Amino acid sequence: MSRHAMHLERAIDELKRLILSLGADVEESVRLSVQSLTQRKSEQALKVIEADYKIDQSEVFIEEECLKILALYQPVANDLRLIISILKINNDLERIGDLSVNIAERAVY
Repeated sequence: MSRHAMHLERAIDELKRLILSLGADVEESVRLSVQSLTQRKSEQALKVIEADYKIDQSEVFIEEECLKILALYQPVANDLRLIISILKINNDLERIGDLSVNIAERAVY
């Protein structure tokens, strides 16, 4: 395996790790926001609202990493499809995080 391919593989593995971490954060945010609404826990809702900043920052970082990989390694076929899919999933997860904030805001106000 060439040096170029090894670097690309490491970068893709890191992208996978980052998107899974973002998914876990968003899942927790949704769980807490629904729980705060159903159990009327405004303190918990405020934590969800504050944690949205981390989700937003992760989304920006993952997008930048995807674009960097596309520019540096010019992936093709499976690797390219995977990176494009991660970009789309990243956007969707950030939007779900925003929607969980909307739910949490209903619990507070």
